Amino acid sequence: MALGSAGSVERLRAELDELRRAGAPLAPAAGQRVLRLHTPGGNQGYTGPDGPGLVGSTATPWLDRLPVLAGVLRALPAPVRSARLVALSPGVSFTGLQSPKNGPPWGLCRLHLPLVSGPGARTVFVEDNHHWEPGVLWFSASWRQHALVNDRKEELVHAVIDLYHSAELADLFPRELHWGLRGPAALEHRPVVPFGVTGPERFACRFPLPESFANWEQPGIFLPRNALRGVVTAEIALRGDALCLLLDGRPFCALDHLGEGEFRMRGWSEERTLQVSLAADAPNVVVARAREGSNTYMARLPAVASG
Repeated sequence: MALGSAGSVERLRAELDELRRAGAPLAPAAGQRVLRLHTPGGNQGYTGPDGPGLVGSTATPWLDRLPVLAGVLRALPAPVRSARLVALSPGVSFTGLQSPKNGPPWGLCRLHLPLVSGPGARTVFVEDNHHWEPGVLWFSASWRQHALVNDRKEELVHAVIDLYHSAELADLFPRELHWGLRGPAALEHRPVVPFGVTGPERFACRFPLPESFANWEQPGIFLPRNALRGVVTAEIALRGDALCLLLDGRPFCALDHLGEGEFRMRGWSEERTLQVSLAADAPNVVVARAREGSNTYMARLPAVASG
């Protein structure tokens, strides 16, 4: 689905050509190449999954060389979670693509911005296929299995942009679709809430956590079923100036405070949160939540103060 023009495709292509002359590894003869533009900590060599982590996502040095594309990202009405360039040689297909939960019901959204595309290039889903015109932002239902299929005469280069879903992003879609893109059918990204004068230390605690909670690609419906089995020792602890989630003593991710003791895993959406309940100013229960649109699955976990 087209969401609107991203500006001059000629300027986008010109800076792409300049990037290649500067040594970017996007040679069209290489078959399939990926160049990271926005990653955890701005690490241009990052190859891990786009999930919870200890640091937030920032621009890599490659994006600094693409000011027009960087302007497109800044203008989007939602925070950028990751971005990359994907290049396919003529006649090459990129198959088996699927990103579980990368859609509005889980608080995420993926856009494609074709920079170079021949008339025969297609994005193929099971039910249908599309030719996405260059210079236009296209919404991708990437939680469904799909493929990028290039034609035999020209290379294909897409900017693939992953965002946290927001109400403002939903406004880019046709009005008749807003019912499925606004709450409660979709999860909207919430801002981080300061801790205030009492500080984060009061939320430090230990509790048993189902292993399935850390597997963010697993359906949330399994969370309450697994509340008493496959459990790891979890701890919310202050590391530097940030609260972190530790699993069996190892740091898993940083936590962003959403207010009232509820935390989102940094690098992920409101699809999974932990909420620390206090009794006499000490933690006594942690509520683990997994969400899918208007559905919420919960597990109440006994907690003890730590730190």
